[in-house]
Amino acid sequence: MSPVSLIMRKEHSALLQNQRGLAWLLAYTGILSAFALLLISNRELSLLDNAQVVYMMAGTVTAAGALIAVVMGADTYAGERERGTLVPLLTAPITPTQLLAGKAIGLASAWLAMYLLALPYLWAVGAGGQNLAQAIAYLALFGTPVVLGFGYLTMALSARSGSVLSALLTGLIVLLFAASPLLIGPGLRHSLIGKIIDSVNPFSGALNTYDAVIIDSEPLSAQLSRLLLVLVWLGLTYILARLASKQPAFQ
Repeated sequence: MSPVSLIMRKEHSALLQNQRGLAWLLAYTGILSAFALLLISNRELSLLDNAQVVYMMAGTVTAAGALIAVVMGADTYAGERERGTLVPLLTAPITPTQLLAGKAIGLASAWLAMYLLALPYLWAVGAGGQNLAQAIAYLALFGTPVVLGFGYLTMALSARSGSVLSALLTGLIVLLFAASPLLIGPGLRHSLIGKIIDSVNPFSGALNTYDAVIIDSEPLSAQLSRLLLVLVWLGLTYILARLASKQPAFQ
């Protein structure tokens, strides 16, 4: 079995095959259930356009995926160091690139589980409405690079800082700033500074795409610049993680 497969199986087992690992999935489904019930049962929220509700759910799933990616990424190197298992990993016949790939595949498995669990909720709040299939497709197409990018970013922070807490807090601050479009009103986002931030913020790129596709029914051809934005984000964060993983600062 290849080293990448061994690391991937280790990460998969820790996340999806034990009671402690599955607790985060239970919490995630609880959040989605509460949000879906709120949208359906609240009189004011239930009057929202069906496409608007699906858009809000897609944004929530992306934010939750990015949050889990930050938590997992912070533990990648610093957590192994604090548990005393990093040195055996680095001295084993495995390259830094293979170690990074195994950790990244484990992160991708967690995101895949979150994506699949979100599908029934998207259907529950969007059945009978417009563009549900497009919402599901674009959540995968745009949500995946955004989520993996946050994972790679915190992997780099974890390798350079050597502290789970430091990497986690820094990653959360970056995520909070990037996810600010979920919190601020459209008036602020349409200001000059808001437009500049939106043009370089991958999270905004994903949200604006969900808005354009789910609510306004725009085609993929109109989203190519935003697709490029999230792919560039993924590529840059991967490069950062790869460079940091080759020589951890605390090795």
